[in-house]
This record gives sequence, C-alpha cells and structure tokens, in this order.
Amino acid sequence: MGHDITLHSRFNRIVAVIVWALSAFMVGSAIVAGDARFVSLYPAAALLAFFAWAALWRPYVRVSDSGVTLRNVTHHVDVAWAALVHVDTRYALTLHTPAGKFAAWAAPAPGLVGSLRARRRNGDREARASGEPLRAGDLIGTESGDAALLVREQWRRRLEAGSVATGVADEVPVRRTWDAPVLGAFAVLLAATVWALVATS
Repeated sequence: MGHDITLHSRFNRIVAVIVWALSAFMVGSAIVAGDARFVSLYPAAALLAFFAWAALWRPYVRVSDSGVTLRNVTHHVDVAWAALVHVDTRYALTLHTPAGKFAAWAAPAPGLVGSLRARRRNGDREARASGEPLRAGDLIGTESGDAALLVREQWRRRLEAGSVATGVADEVPVRRTWDAPVLGAFAVLLAATVWALVATS
C-alpha cells in the first residue's frame, strides 16, 4: 500500500513489437519498389502500428490506494475498492461490481499451452483458501492469475486495515471513460487505408 503497481501483458507487448516490425517492413518494401500502386501500404502500415500501440502495448491493470484502473483499448475503467465485490479470471481478470463486470484487456486468461505450463510450475495446487478447484485463469505465472493475485491481496489488506468501507458497494460509482482521441485516430487511419486501397485498385 502507498504506491501504484502497474501490470502489462508481456505476450501482447511481444506481439506489438512483431506488428511494428511488420509495419516497418511494409513501408520499406513500398519505398524500395518505387511503385505508385504500393502507396496504399503506407496508411495500412500506420493503422497496424497504431493498433499495436493502442491494443497491445498501452493497456494495463493499475492498482493504487483508490482502487483498480483497467486501461483497455478504447476506454479505461476506475473501480474503487469499496465498489468491488468479486474478482474473477474465467476469460480475463474481471472485476465484479453492482454496476456491472469489467474485464481487463491486459490480463487475459491463459490458453491451453499457457495453463499447462503454469500448472507444472505450480504443481496444480489449490489457489483459493475456500477450497474451490484451481481455475486456469488463477494460476500464478499467467497474466490473469498474477493480476488477480495482486488485486485480491491489495483488496484484502485494505479490508483488514479498515481503509475500505464495506456494505456500500451499491452506492459507489464506477467510472468508465471513453478515449475519444484513440477512437478518432482509428477512424481516420481506417478511412485513409480504405481510400488508398480504392484509389490504387
């Protein structure tokens, strides 16, 4: 407690770097070819690069004294500790509140290969004190599992310290803020890509 902790998806960031390399290759190929028909590759490469940043590199889960912030592709959600009622990992780290449930783009549950690797590392131990079967998304070493552990531990510590009001979740608002610049940039780059493809076809 007392400082912010931010988690990003390691896998998504690796994919982002690959997409950026692909975008650079597309631009380089168009320049080397020197053919006007390849001009459409420029906006397409820009769209891919921007998508890699907005959807793969930028999203995060941030835990702070005020609560949990989920930075997703087109918006972010601020969930105060007092509004939180349950933490789930079925498909991704998901925060349940009376106002709805909110999934974290930066903390997806593992696929089959990822869950098998994590189970071997964890010895297939039970993850919850309640005795429930271990869900793949809760496994330590997976992105959803690590994020869920962090959120649950920080939530528990604040409850035990008495710094989080209980029984008021229905009264605590959850803020979802849409990212207009990102949405606008996506629209502009998509329109430019379509226009370039039509103009050079």
